[in-house]
Amino acid sequence: MKSFFNFMFASCLGCLISSILVIFVFIGIFSSISITDSKETVTIENNSILYINFDNPIYDREVEDLETFSTNMLSDEIIKPIGLTEFISVIKKAKTDENIKAIFIQMSMLQAKGWATVEEIRQILQDFKTSGKKIYAYSDMFVTQDAYYLATIADKIFLNPAGNITLTGIGAEVMYYKDLFDKLDIDVELIRPRNNSYKSAGETYITNKMSAENREQIKSYISDIWNYVSQNIVKERNLQSIDSFNAKVSRLEYFIPKQALDNGLVDELSFKIDVEQKIIDEVKKQFSINSPSAKVNFVKYNKYRKTIPPVFTKQKDNIAVIYAYGDVNQGKGTSLSIGSETLMRVIEKATKDNSIKAIVLRVNSPGGDAIASELITNEVIKAKKVKPVIVSMGDVAASAGYEMSSNASLIVASPITITGSIGVFGIMPNISRSLKNNIGLTFDTVKTNDNAVFSLTTPQSLQAKQMLQQNVENFYDNFITKVAQGRKLEKTFVDSIARGRVWSAIDAKEIGLVDEFGGLDKAISIAAQKAGIENYGLVAYPKQKDILTQLLETLSDDSDLQELVKKEDVFKQFSKKLQKLSENQGIQARIPYIINY
Repeated sequence: MKSFFNFMFASCLGCLISSILVIFVFIGIFSSISITDSKETVTIENNSILYINFDNPIYDREVEDLETFSTNMLSDEIIKPIGLTEFISVIKKAKTDENIKAIFIQMSMLQAKGWATVEEIRQILQDFKTSGKKIYAYSDMFVTQDAYYLATIADKIFLNPAGNITLTGIGAEVMYYKDLFDKLDIDVELIRPRNNSYKSAGETYITNKMSAENREQIKSYISDIWNYVSQNIVKERNLQSIDSFNAKVSRLEYFIPKQALDNGLVDELSFKIDVEQKIIDEVKKQFSINSPSAKVNFVKYNKYRKTIPPVFTKQKDNIAVIYAYGDVNQGKGTSLSIGSETLMRVIEKATKDNSIKAIVLRVNSPGGDAIASELITNEVIKAKKVKPVIVSMGDVAASAGYEMSSNASLIVASPITITGSIGVFGIMPNISRSLKNNIGLTFDTVKTNDNAVFSLTTPQSLQAKQMLQQNVENFYDNFITKVAQGRKLEKTFVDSIARGRVWSAIDAKEIGLVDEFGGLDKAISIAAQKAGIENYGLVAYPKQKDILTQLLETLSDDSDLQELVKKEDVFKQFSKKLQKLSENQGIQARIPYIINY
């Protein structure tokens, strides 16, 4: 036994030392990267073409996340996510920069999280073209439809002769767990308000197919998105008609390069190296670059990005841009998740800062924890009493994402933002049968009161179920009350359009859930107008943690490594895993769909 403990201690110590060494290696690499970047001076030569590779991840702002960082550690090519906020500034500068003569975009697939982000990128590129400069697009193969949709903003589209275009229309795929849970002897009960038949997130645990209401709402909003996208494709490519286009999409007639060319979806079939020379020749012709010594250069986006002054610079008057990105949870958040504590604090800080004249809340979230949503919404209500709060909806601002938006001074969304889903649900999993039948674990209880034990392994009484039902009813009533107050609508009307239903922003604007169409840039302009300021700086919240901080936080008290070092007994560790499984027992406000595009 003594040797066993010695072995365990040595193993734990070894894990700890190894982890610390890895951290220091990362620190060294990170520091060298930072030093290299800080010393680099970038000069953009005349007659340059801005080259943008859209195969990198795209977020609402530039982020440093551990996943991307770890990928870069194992890759020969450094991947830098594109931030929409910074991208807008880059293209605005390129529009007026005499050294930039054109833009060349290349992609096979887009790593955006939804259609609205693509539309915002498309809009700023459309504005670039008003300068008279051209945009060229190339792909070896358009793997995703949103990649091709973005390419249609170009003056000329090139496709690899051996490539293809994926145009199939939009589909939604929902995963269901009921049959799996039946096999594993796991019991799940769904608790939702009695009229929330459209609130289908919890249905994935109790059935194996879509309900009629869920099928109806998904069909409605993906149809709105596809109609918007396909109409823009037909317009930009000067195609015959929307009906003809959709008929050919259904028959997959655009997939083969020759068919895509013959049908007008691309302008030329050519290889990239030849495309680059063709673009150089066209730029020389357009700008009369006739000198034999004059060169036309390609400058990569990441390099040109370094010439842009800091996007977020505080001045006398400022607008705070607060990013609410990802799932909504209680506690602290990250760059890619929303934590109620973090967001509450930054909203409060922006509200109290007299130099900040307005707040833009950028919401890109499918929802999450209802308690967290309530806390954040309350801070938005308080902030609006002091200064304008403009919401800019991203790809999705639904459920909890909509609640925190509902009490803003104004809501701006892309027509193809997914929103609404005003409703809540809870689930009660019980894994006692699974543990007994599969691994031989059983549980017994001692109670002072009838409902003293609430756990994953004890069936709940009828009283408990009735209480939980009343709880979700109260949450829903509070939800529609807040929406009615924030949107200045009758509560009965809000109830009629709520019930968990998801809407496209096209429909949401018609029923009063959205005020104006536009992107983040428009929301900032509206905020300045509401605040009565013309010259202003931008301040971003929450402040981002650098990679070093994120790495060090992996050794926090909640990490698996710390659990191992503490040498907790097996049952306690097992209980913690069960507790993690029960996280969704709380009241939830979210949508879970996987939209294929």
